[in-house]
Amino acid sequence: MPSARVERDTPTFIQSARRTQLVVAAIDTIAELGAERASLGKVAERAGVSRGVIGYHFGSRDELLDAVIAEVYAVGAREVGTGVVGAATPRDALSAFVSGSVAFYTKYPQHMQSLTAVFASGHQPRNDRGEHAAELLELDSILRRGIEAGQFRSMDTEIMCAIIRSILDVAVKKVAAGVDSELLAEEILHSVLAATGKADP
Repeated sequence: MPSARVERDTPTFIQSARRTQLVVAAIDTIAELGAERASLGKVAERAGVSRGVIGYHFGSRDELLDAVIAEVYAVGAREVGTGVVGAATPRDALSAFVSGSVAFYTKYPQHMQSLTAVFASGHQPRNDRGEHAAELLELDSILRRGIEAGQFRSMDTEIMCAIIRSILDVAVKKVAAGVDSELLAEEILHSVLAATGKADP
């Protein structure tokens, strides 16, 4: 039987819903004002609650920013992960990862603008986040499986992961600038598959 402390510390459905509401409000506020100007007061105003409500759910502004980062990555994992997990081959998984990422950037522009702003503010380096490391690990696994299956050429997978991640970082900016996301995804996918595929004999 759980202790009374565990019961108190376990958030209720209403508390979880409220936290989600506040995180979404923070995402929209940061996307509009930037991370530096998105004060707890501004977030509370957008959420239609008092600042004390935010203080109840998040101990500090840094904790709220951490929750914003975690939420964006969680949404991205859901949006992209289904296609990757369901892919029949490593090549299909890589295609799903690349195309799904661009589709995610297009579908959730506020999330991506907010995430970019938080990282740019110096709150925490992206490379220090476990979610970022997990994403690169998954991409590395796809590449290694593709090499073993004979679908990809022999390569330094760590370097290729960094290259693909850099290309997708450019894609975030391109999508934010309003380019055609379908054409963008097609161009990036063509480039990535050309870079990883085996040369014709």
